Parts: sequence; structure tokens; C-alpha cells
Amino acid sequence: MKNHTIAPFKGRLLLALISLLALIGACSTEDMVFEPSQEAIENQSIKDVEPIEQQTPESTKESPVFIQPTPVIQTTPPGYDGAIDELNCATIREEIKFHWGTDSGDGFENSIYGPYLLKDARTGVHADYDRFVLEFETDVNEPNGSPDSFHVFWADGIPLSMGSGDPISVTGGYALEVFVLGYGYSRNESAEPSQAPQSLSPTRTRNLKQAVWDGEFEGVLHWVLGIEERVDFRVLSIPNPPRLVVDVCTTSSG
Repeated sequence: MKNHTIAPFKGRLLLALISLLALIGACSTEDMVFEPSQEAIENQSIKDVEPIEQQTPESTKESPVFIQPTPVIQTTPPGYDGAIDELNCATIREEIKFHWGTDSGDGFENSIYGPYLLKDARTGVHADYDRFVLEFETDVNEPNGSPDSFHVFWADGIPLSMGSGDPISVTGGYALEVFVLGYGYSRNESAEPSQAPQSLSPTRTRNLKQAVWDGEFEGVLHWVLGIEERVDFRVLSIPNPPRLVVDVCTTSSG
């Protein structure tokens, strides 16, 4: 009687156990589908979008462009107010000096454009003045340069040679001395002498009678102009090619 009661009970227990296992298998996470919340979707969308860099007013401005100023090419020595003065033949100018005596005595150490090799010497005739021209070779380092160191003055007595100290004789009643920074011999290995004439005796000029070259001494050229009448003069320093020009009044109108 007791055995018949236990058997049905065991059968029901086994059936309950089988049902429980089936239910657990149905709830496995492998078969579950999760639905994300709307808040999670919005948060993830914000993270996935790449941020767009907003340009500030400073970043939109173009960088300033610097324009190099156009260099001024001077046709006369800088700061020299007598180089382009008009001749005043009613007066007598004593001297014109530029860039002279600034250092140890001779004044040529601080040359701006020189030195130059003397190429030619010549004279010219104009209505109110006679012209003396020294032309130089162009300096490759300063293609627009011009002679910037010179001293032109009336000689006090008989002019003397730079090297020997011997007197220099010229035709005319007065002597106008011209010192200028420059070379009489090229500074390369050949050391060729300048091809410029060493003496000029013009026939068409009225007051300029002669020009004599005293040569070069330590980078300084010396010319002596024989002038009939002591008058006003001017000096021009001109580039392309480099030239030093001395204009002498044909006569005094005073």
C-alpha cells in the first residue's frame, strides 16, 4: 500500500523538474533581443558625429602682405647739397668736398660705392661753362653706384704731386685740384694700368686750358686743371657709368 503512494509522487516531481529546465532554456540570453532606450540612442548619436571646427574671426583674416619699398637710386652723393647747385658765375667758389676727412685723415676709408678703376678722361664745351669728366669702370657689386669721395679746390700756389712732392705745371693762370677715390691700376692679377689719357689740352674750351693726371696714390686719383680765370664751379657725381664731372664757368660775370 505504501509503495503505490510514492510512485505517483515521484512521477509528478520528475515532470516538474523537466518543466523547470525547459523554462530556464527558453530564458537564455542567446535568444533574447534587447531594445535600447531612446535616451541611449540620442547619446550615442552625439558621440558618433565628428565635431565641426568653427572659424573664428581671427582665422578668417588673411595674413598681411609686406610690400618691399622701391629703392631710391641717388644720382648725386647722399647729403651733398652742392652736387646739383646751379653755377653762379658772379661768385667764386673756393672748394667742394664730399666724404672727406671722416676717419684717419684722408677720408676715403668709409667709401660708399667705390673704389673704381679710371676708364677715361675728357672735356666738353657748353654755353656758360667748360666741362671736365672722369669716367670709371662700373663696380659689379654696386651697378648703380657713383663716385662718393672727392675734393675739388683752388690750389694755394703751385700744386704738388702726391707721391714725389714735385711741382705740377699746367697751362692757365690758376690751378683747380681734383682728388677722387679711385684706381689707376686694376686690382686683379694683371694689374693693367688705366687706359685714360694722362694729359688733355682742349682747343674749344674757353676757360679750361689743360688737365694733367698726377696718377694714383693708395687708391686716390689726383688731377690738376689749368684754368685761365678763377671762377665758380660745381661737381656732379653720376652713375651708369660712374662719372665725376667738374663744370667751370667760362668767365666771371661779376
